[in-house]
Amino acid sequence: MAIPVMWFEVMGRDSVGLQRFYSEVFGWKLTPPMKDMGNYSMFADRPKTGIAGGIGEDEQARVSIYMETSDPQGLLDKAARAGATVIMPVTTITPTTTIAMMKDPAGNTIGLMKSTAAPRKTASKTTRARKKTTAKRKGTRKTTRRRRR
Repeated sequence: MAIPVMWFEVMGRDSVGLQRFYSEVFGWKLTPPMKDMGNYSMFADRPKTGIAGGIGEDEQARVSIYMETSDPQGLLDKAARAGATVIMPVTTITPTTTIAMMKDPAGNTIGLMKSTAAPRKTASKTTRARKKTTAKRKGTRKTTRRRRR
């Protein structure tokens, strides 16, 4: 399965202005800004469709997407070999949030977020082992025996 996009961020110099803009225009309900995390606000509720995200402060305006992976270091190393530039090594932000950031060869900011939940369930058929039986099935005849007359 391909690695899913699971988070986005919108960053800029005026995080309060950005938060107000996105709330007013798109109706997003955001958490109060966290001063110790660059006035970062997140979606107050997980959306029913689409992905969740956050809006915060940064010197340079950017929009980033985050990919979910169980192995952020392995994926960061793979991306670096393919031409990405590491801008933040694998870092634990909170007990449930471990991320890394890079720029792809075109300069786009991409984040990697470590999976914290159990793997997503996929639809699959369950198969049961068949029991071996010696009982004759209805409507079937053995063809190896000859009938007596």
